[in-house]
Amino acid sequence: MYRIAVAALVLAASGCATTGGGGGREGNATIAGVVRLPESGLRAEDACGQLQVIVASPAAPTQGMGDSMVKPSRGNRCSFTVSGVPSNTDLQVGLAVGGGLKCETGAAPTVTPEPSTVKVSDYGTATRDFALSCGA
Repeated sequence: MYRIAVAALVLAASGCATTGGGGGREGNATIAGVVRLPESGLRAEDACGQLQVIVASPAAPTQGMGDSMVKPSRGNRCSFTVSGVPSNTDLQVGLAVGGGLKCETGAAPTVTPEPSTVKVSDYGTATRDFALSCGA
């Protein structure tokens, strides 16, 4: 009985130590913020569902990391959180717009600002806000 208990303890400890896979891309930092949508001129049923916040290494800006969530918020905005990103390293934060999100003119909305670099401390949260616009 004692051997079974020790084996179960060793198995549980090694399982907890190796959970997460991915090779060091996970972390304990978070990026959060809002995306301000245009007051008019945007054709979209679910604008927030067509947005993706990408947090990546500046060396590989298209390979997103972390767990991303974008959801509708108050005041014609979408709020976002990207959790589980590496801390104490340079990260590029950008916003990608899905192909179904169009302005009334048929053009894709403009995203401001451009992707920027941030470094977050252990268990810290950095905030970045974006805005979509349709024309002048």
